[in-house]
Amino acid sequence: MKTNEHKPNPPELILLKALWARGPMPVRALHDACAGALGWSFSSTRKTMSRMENKGFVRLDKGEGAARYAANISKTATLAKMTRDFMARVLEIDGPLPTSAFTDSKILTDEDLDELEGLLGSNRNK
Repeated sequence: MKTNEHKPNPPELILLKALWARGPMPVRALHDACAGALGWSFSSTRKTMSRMENKGFVRLDKGEGAARYAANISKTATLAKMTRDFMARVLEIDGPLPTSAFTDSKILTDEDLDELEGLLGSNRNK
């Protein structure tokens, strides 16, 4: 997966989290999976997915059957970028960041935590 200079906005992050958790899916299934969190129409989901494709966040795979959107950016790289941005911009922290705050995450596996540790230049015991 590639990285991107853009950071996903809150609705885009909801859609990406669904794709990271469930894998590629048609836009209707993605909309249904995120409808409660987004509270908007199907056409808004379609338009947002098109914009996300233009930003490089997702790709549309048009194989047999329904076209499916898939995440085109790494979950851990995206979360590391967002964390670094928050820490630098809001808390003015520069340098290695501890990953201990992520250990109870519902979306990160142990493998994800190991990767995130490397991306943030830290360890979980700090």
